[in-house]
Amino acid sequence: MERGETPLDLAVLRDTLRGKSGLAIATAARVVRAHELTDLADALAAAFPVLTERGVERDPLCKGKVAIARALHELDRWYDAVFVVGATLTQPEPAWGPPVDTAAELRGLCGLAFAQAGRADALDVIADLLADPERITRVAAAQALGDAGRPDATALLRYKLRLGDPEPEVLAACVASMLVLAPRGALPFVTSLLVGDDDRSTAAALGLAERRAAGAAPALLDWCQRISAATRARVGYLALALLRDDAATDHLLGRVTDGARADAIAAIAALATFRDDPALVARLRAAAAAHPDRAVAAACGDRLRGPIPP
Repeated sequence: MERGETPLDLAVLRDTLRGKSGLAIATAARVVRAHELTDLADALAAAFPVLTERGVERDPLCKGKVAIARALHELDRWYDAVFVVGATLTQPEPAWGPPVDTAAELRGLCGLAFAQAGRADALDVIADLLADPERITRVAAAQALGDAGRPDATALLRYKLRLGDPEPEVLAACVASMLVLAPRGALPFVTSLLVGDDDRSTAAALGLAERRAAGAAPALLDWCQRISAATRARVGYLALALLRDDAATDHLLGRVTDGARADAIAAIAALATFRDDPALVARLRAAAAAHPDRAVAAACGDRLRGPIPP
């Protein structure tokens, strides 16, 4: 223990975990997690069902139950009474308008625990969570499928992407997990989603870029030619830049040199993501300086936080 550090009072932590205050139990659970107090895992698990009874009263916003599940997950301790129950638990709470289900984060966290524990029923549980009414739960479920490490999980992700989702974040998580589970095998399917300006296409583009998927450049370049100028400026050029592919970078630099003003400035904004790369910055400055419209050079200087030499 470091000098001046307050010693942990395990008896106080145990007493707190025996209580019925979700807020106090959440605080104790965070201490247990931070200090990796595995001896208190049983006490954490025992506190969970107490907070599920009269949950709105004892544990508003599910703070205690979420803290317990997160602590046990990080301590690598499995308890059916926490994770199996938590994966299906709902807690509607009064709000302006319809009640709000405050257990969405808990269900998602339990889905991650199922995946990382390697349980045989993990895909069944996560499939249900992928259809959950709450966005945060569906995002966690998609991430959990990537964490499962099972290539057959791509079937669920493929189905979800075909079906669609009203939340772009869910689609992006599905694409990312597919590319984690099958970097090469998933590429033809993900690139087939690049069909237009819709959320599924933009999620596919950004997923390919963020994973720097080898071989994705031709499909992304073709997609950028077919989408609206607004989507190209907002997503398409950023995806090409993030890919860090020579052909994609050359295309963007070409847009900076001779594209229309708005197009050139959009390409500058995308490439400026890597303003800490001296070689790329030098090429970008040269391309902007070669554009006949000085507004392009000025925009480049603003993005790179320095003037373009005349």
